[in-house]
Amino acid sequence: MLRLVTLAVAATLSTTNAQASTLDFEAQFFDSFGYEKTTFIEGGYRVEIAPTSIFGMFLINDPTRQFGLCGSAGCAANGTTAYYGLNETSISFSQANGNLFSLSSLDAAQTFLETGRPLTLTLTGTKVDSVVTSTIFVDADAAGTFATFTFADFVGLSSLTITGSQEYPEFALDNVVLNPGAVPEPATWTMMIGGFGIVGGAMRRRRISMKVSAA
Repeated sequence: MLRLVTLAVAATLSTTNAQASTLDFEAQFFDSFGYEKTTFIEGGYRVEIAPTSIFGMFLINDPTRQFGLCGSAGCAANGTTAYYGLNETSISFSQANGNLFSLSSLDAAQTFLETGRPLTLTLTGTKVDSVVTSTIFVDADAAGTFATFTFADFVGLSSLTITGSQEYPEFALDNVVLNPGAVPEPATWTMMIGGFGIVGGAMRRRRISMKVSAA
């Protein structure tokens, strides 16, 4: 029993301390628009970009290097290469080795500047036995600037898909922070702390037993 509890605690700690990966698209620079499903591996994760309609197209680029990628006003920019959905597209993430992962944060903005369009995103995380969703909405006056969004519920995922809304489907994405393994939820932390108590109690009883035997 003691050995099983110790192994469980160690497994939980190793999951918690797993190193995060920041997917920043710097190695995926595209010089032209994409119109077909595209897949690549970055930071140990499989990234799939797919049009969700016949108008869907995307770009992975640094818009400050070229003028007019998103019209005369340009794209939202953060000074680095980022993903830009120019019409109806989705972007999905999964671990390349098939293991579970969690989403910690991401940077997002509306692709087009000076068009009066808000940022509207839907995140859908698929778990082993359930689905978790979240919606991001930023008013048009602030949507053209990249902002960081953090998440607590996207844990134990087998895949994560991000899409824009039907009305304003365009979105820009960068610095997606993913963690291998499922970050322990409160119930798991309770079990882990209980495990520490069991381990400590067992060790204490063992010391008492040894002292009695020695007497």
